[in-house]
Amino acid sequence: MDESFPYLIAIDGGGTRCRFAMTSPAGRIEVMLGSANVFSDREAAVQTLVDGLGALIERAGLPHSALPDIPVYAGLAGVTDATVASEVADRLPSRIVEVEDDRRSAVVGALGTMNGSLLGVGTGSFLARQCNGEIRFIGGYGPLIGDEASGNWLGLQLVRRVLLAMDAIAPHSPLTRGISKRFSDDPAEIVKFSGVARPAEFAEFAPMIISAAKDADQVAVEIMQSGADYLVAGLHALGCAKDEPICAVGGVAPHYADYLPSEMREALAKPKGTAVDGALLLAGRLAERAKVEAE
Repeated sequence: MDESFPYLIAIDGGGTRCRFAMTSPAGRIEVMLGSANVFSDREAAVQTLVDGLGALIERAGLPHSALPDIPVYAGLAGVTDATVASEVADRLPSRIVEVEDDRRSAVVGALGTMNGSLLGVGTGSFLARQCNGEIRFIGGYGPLIGDEASGNWLGLQLVRRVLLAMDAIAPHSPLTRGISKRFSDDPAEIVKFSGVARPAEFAEFAPMIISAAKDADQVAVEIMQSGADYLVAGLHALGCAKDEPICAVGGVAPHYADYLPSEMREALAKPKGTAVDGALLLAGRLAERAKVEAE
């Protein structure tokens, strides 16, 4: 551990939960709080971040006055650009702080320093490839115009297929009939739901689609294969090499394994660590830069 910075803090902030971790001479300390999406609710997210930092300091037995001198790296959902990152960073009680969206910490956590690719597919989605320390990202453009293959996207595809079947444009399957009944076989009910549903609510259909596809439901299989085709195209666009590992992280990503080409399926590898592990590594790099700048 760098004696200049015996403490490091990492934050992995998502739309559902926010994880805080601190490395110290006595070991690692962790705290978990609720949502910290700086796009959907900036004020609530900042308050969660401040509360979590305070909780870490208290668990470490340090005075709150120590916090400004501890490097903090925060990978947060909803950081759409450098302006948002800077505004959030300015409101955190540390003078050595870096705020980014939550993709980089996921990549570094999964791959460490290895070359390789990442399929980050949960409620939302993104793809990335790390090569010689440089990371390139694809996707992650949000539920309205992006997040292909995600849980939200799967749910959207399913309700669209249900409506097409109701209109006799496409055939029904056991899955679409079941969803149709859930909405009283009334297209207006689906339209009403779709007008107010959040991405997490569409994503609630994902486990049903995954399960139905395993039972050879034709519509479910087609939706899953379409999502997998996007992931394959993304990996090709990133220049994914045959000898590099592919890590699948997020609640949905591992379920695409059976729909990938054999060479990509064989390249799937267990992630080295989590996003908060990656954020701690990035906090260390931030501390190294701060040390050099101070010399």
